[in-house]
Amino acid sequence: MTHKNMWGLVGIAWNLGYVIALPLIGFALGGRFVDKLLGSSPLFFLVGVLAATVLSTVLVYRKVSILIKDEEDDSRNSGTPKTPKERSHN
Repeated sequence: MTHKNMWGLVGIAWNLGYVIALPLIGFALGGRFVDKLLGSSPLFFLVGVLAATVLSTVLVYRKVSILIKDEEDDSRNSGTPKTPKERSHN
Protein backbone atom coordinates (compact mmCIF):
# COMPACT_ATOMS: atom_id res chain seq x y z
CA MET A 1 0.00 0.00 0.00
CA THR A 2 1.38 3.37 -0.95
CA HIS A 3 1.46 6.36 1.36
CA LYS A 4 -1.08 8.10 -0.87
CA ASN A 5 -3.54 5.21 -0.49
CA MET A 6 -2.89 4.98 3.25
CA TRP A 7 -3.57 8.70 3.79
CA GLY A 8 -6.69 8.42 1.64
CA LEU A 9 -7.96 5.67 3.93
CA VAL A 10 -7.08 7.69 7.01
CA GLY A 11 -9.05 10.61 5.56
CA ILE A 12 -12.06 8.37 4.96
CA ALA A 13 -11.85 7.04 8.53
CA TRP A 14 -11.69 10.57 9.98
CA ASN A 15 -14.59 11.64 7.79
CA LEU A 16 -16.75 8.73 8.94
CA GLY A 17 -15.76 9.41 12.53
CA TYR A 18 -16.95 12.99 12.27
CA VAL A 19 -20.18 11.88 10.58
CA ILE A 20 -20.89 9.65 13.57
CA ALA A 21 -19.55 11.80 16.43
CA LEU A 22 -20.82 15.27 15.56
CA PRO A 23 -24.54 14.42 15.27
CA LEU A 24 -24.32 12.33 18.43
CA ILE A 25 -22.71 15.12 20.42
CA GLY A 26 -24.99 17.81 18.98
CA PHE A 27 -28.27 15.97 19.36
CA ALA A 28 -27.39 14.57 22.80
CA LEU A 29 -26.43 18.01 24.12
CA GLY A 30 -29.50 19.55 22.52
CA GLY A 31 -31.72 16.91 24.09
CA ARG A 32 -30.06 17.42 27.47
CA PHE A 33 -30.65 21.18 27.18
CA VAL A 34 -34.34 20.69 26.35
CA ASP A 35 -34.66 18.20 29.22
CA LYS A 36 -33.24 20.76 31.67
CA LEU A 37 -35.66 23.43 30.38
CA LEU A 38 -38.71 21.18 30.60
CA GLY A 39 -37.65 18.98 33.51
CA SER A 40 -38.25 15.88 31.41
CA SER A 41 -34.92 14.12 31.86
CA PRO A 42 -33.91 11.81 30.11
CA LEU A 43 -36.66 11.89 27.47
CA PHE A 44 -35.23 14.40 25.00
CA PHE A 45 -31.67 13.24 25.63
CA LEU A 46 -32.69 9.75 24.51
CA VAL A 47 -34.67 11.16 21.57
CA GLY A 48 -31.55 13.12 20.57
CA VAL A 49 -29.35 10.04 20.77
CA LEU A 50 -31.87 8.04 18.71
CA ALA A 51 -32.12 10.83 16.11
CA ALA A 52 -28.32 11.06 15.93
CA THR A 53 -28.08 7.30 15.45
CA VAL A 54 -30.58 7.37 12.59
CA LEU A 55 -28.94 10.40 10.96
CA SER A 56 -25.43 8.94 11.31
CA THR A 57 -26.57 5.62 9.85
CA VAL A 58 -28.06 7.36 6.80
CA LEU A 59 -24.98 9.56 6.31
CA VAL A 60 -22.53 6.66 6.66
CA TYR A 61 -24.61 4.57 4.24
CA ARG A 62 -24.54 7.37 1.67
CA LYS A 63 -20.80 7.93 2.03
CA VAL A 64 -19.97 4.23 1.81
CA SER A 65 -22.28 3.85 -1.20
CA ILE A 66 -20.42 6.65 -2.97
CA LEU A 67 -17.06 5.05 -2.13
CA ILE A 68 -18.21 1.67 -3.44
CA LYS A 69 -19.56 3.24 -6.64
CA ASP A 70 -16.29 5.13 -7.17
CA GLU A 71 -14.29 1.94 -6.63
CA GLU A 72 -16.47 0.03 -9.11
CA ASP A 73 -16.06 2.84 -11.66
CA ASP A 74 -12.28 2.78 -11.18
CA SER A 75 -12.30 -0.99 -11.59
CA ARG A 76 -14.27 -0.81 -14.84
CA ASN A 77 -12.05 1.96 -16.21
CA SER A 78 -8.81 0.14 -15.40
CA GLY A 79 -9.80 -2.89 -17.46
CA THR A 80 -9.06 -5.35 -14.66
CA PRO A 81 -12.19 -6.66 -12.95
CA LYS A 82 -11.97 -6.74 -9.17
CA THR A 83 -15.31 -8.17 -8.08
CA PRO A 84 -16.40 -11.80 -8.61
CA LYS A 85 -19.44 -10.57 -10.52
CA GLU A 86 -17.22 -8.64 -12.94
CA ARG A 87 -14.90 -11.64 -13.33
CA SER A 88 -17.79 -13.91 -14.32
CA HIS A 89 -18.83 -11.55 -17.14
CA ASN A 90 -15.38 -11.53 -18.79
